[in-house]
Amino acid sequence: MSTKAEARREIGATLSLCISCMKCIGLSFERPDGTARLLRQKLMFVASVCTIVYHVFSEIVYIGLTLSNSPRVEDVVPLFHTFGYGALSIAKVFALWSKKNVFAEHLDELSGIWPMEPLDENARNIKEKSVAALRLVHQSYFLMNVGGVLFYNVTPICVYLYQLWQGQDAAVGFVWVSWYPFDKYKPINHVFVYIFEMFAGQTCVWIMICTDLLFSGLASHIAMLLRLLHKRLEKLAETEKSQEEYYQEIVANIKLHQRLIRYCNDLEEAFTIVNLINVVFSSLNICCVVFVIVLLEPFMAVSNKLFLGSALIQIGMLCWYADDIFHCNADVALAVYNSGWYRTDPRCRRALIFLIRRAQKPVAFTAMKFTNLSLVTYSSILTRSYSYFALLYTMYNDSY
Repeated sequence: MSTKAEARREIGATLSLCISCMKCIGLSFERPDGTARLLRQKLMFVASVCTIVYHVFSEIVYIGLTLSNSPRVEDVVPLFHTFGYGALSIAKVFALWSKKNVFAEHLDELSGIWPMEPLDENARNIKEKSVAALRLVHQSYFLMNVGGVLFYNVTPICVYLYQLWQGQDAAVGFVWVSWYPFDKYKPINHVFVYIFEMFAGQTCVWIMICTDLLFSGLASHIAMLLRLLHKRLEKLAETEKSQEEYYQEIVANIKLHQRLIRYCNDLEEAFTIVNLINVVFSSLNICCVVFVIVLLEPFMAVSNKLFLGSALIQIGMLCWYADDIFHCNADVALAVYNSGWYRTDPRCRRALIFLIRRAQKPVAFTAMKFTNLSLVTYSSILTRSYSYFALLYTMYNDSY
């Protein structure tokens, strides 16, 4: 196996959960073999998109009907976090679909600069720690989301069995609270709606997982390569070489830095609208689900707690990796300063000044340029969520 093929295999292994979830919604970075597989993939994607679009539309209609009939806080608030999750899924699936080929190209290009053996001890430690941390984050996020939607799907059945056990009048409910242009309580319709809602919820989860894991995976790899660039720059001019060799080494590092910045810019362009929706809806989702957990629906407590956990991890994960890249890029300038630049000639020093100036220009993921994603952003989202919750709690107490 060639070095590039082995690198591609390693990168694919770090994104295995993302790629698997993409296949569940009919997307892939590679063209399927055969017409039948291609047709099946396209049909799966169309079915997934149509399902979540109607799911979100039905929730909007139901929210509107609830507001017109009973605009009480406890009736309206439980509807918003699931609507927000679905709306965010729609934005993310279209971002992934429209930029799928760009991401595929970047993954192929990334295999050309992926660190492969032989590596020195420092480089190997950086790579292993980065990959291990990414794997842990991805597995935790995957289990939290899949566990959450599983509990949502089985909760109506669990409630039904509990009511039978208590000797109460029992009826199987629905996974989500949505509007349909027919009587969903008729037996055949009930079964169809229940299956549809399970599929819609699971599809939203597959979309959220694959897009978030793709973003965090690529961001983690870029941050890792920036850290390796730090080590390369710090070792500049440690060994005796000609000034021309020093210059060529500096040029190679500059080209690598520019390449990583281009990857960041493409990732920013693909997800900037999604990031804006994420920032806006995260505060709303966290606030509403906390309100439900604290005050309403004891039977849904497990599902909503998992939803809260996944919401916190999701926006926290994006802000963490965005913040990591911001600091890793800024540290390139520090790495140049800590190198043996004083052993180089004026031409090399001018090139290093160019690299320092570029590294001092921030590389940040933004929400449509309104704000940068960072840990400060995450803190402000949590603060806003608590403020909204306090307001809802006051309104709820005042109504009784």
